[in-house]
Amino acid sequence: MNKSDLLDGLRLEVGRAYDYALNHEDFIGRVSRAIFDGAMKNIVVIVYKADAEGQVSPVHLYGTKESLGKECMFGLGFSGMCGMKSSVFLKEGKKQTILMPVTNKNRLSYIFSLRISTDLYAITDQDLLFTEELANFIEAKGKLL
Repeated sequence: MNKSDLLDGLRLEVGRAYDYALNHEDFIGRVSRAIFDGAMKNIVVIVYKADAEGQVSPVHLYGTKESLGKECMFGLGFSGMCGMKSSVFLKEGKKQTILMPVTNKNRLSYIFSLRISTDLYAITDQDLLFTEELANFIEAKGKLL
C-alpha cells in the first residue's frame, strides 16, 4: 500500500471514530485506536492528557508490550512548544516519533505520540501535514461532543 492510500484510509477511520464516539474522551480513544489499527499495528500510539497545570499523563496506549515498555517521556520543553500547534518529528537511530499537540481553547489538552521504526515506514512531510490535519479535525469535532 502506498503512503497516500494509507493516509486516506486513516482519514476515513478517524472520521468514523467521530461518528461512533459517545463523548470527547471516547472520541480521543477511538482516534488513537483507528491510527493503531490503520497502521496495521506496526506503530506505537500513546495519547497523553494535559491538565490545567500542563502536567501530562498517558490515557491511551497501543503497541506491543515490549515497545510500550521502552517508551520514554518527552521533556517539559515540548509542552511549552505546543502553543505553536505544530507537530514535532524526532528521530533516534531507527526510532521515529511524531509528537502531535491537540489544543482546546488555546490550551494544550492532549499530545499524541506516534512512533514507528524506519524499517517499516519512512516519515515524510506528507505525514507531518497529515498530523496537522488530524489535530485540526480533533479540535474542531471535539467542540461538538
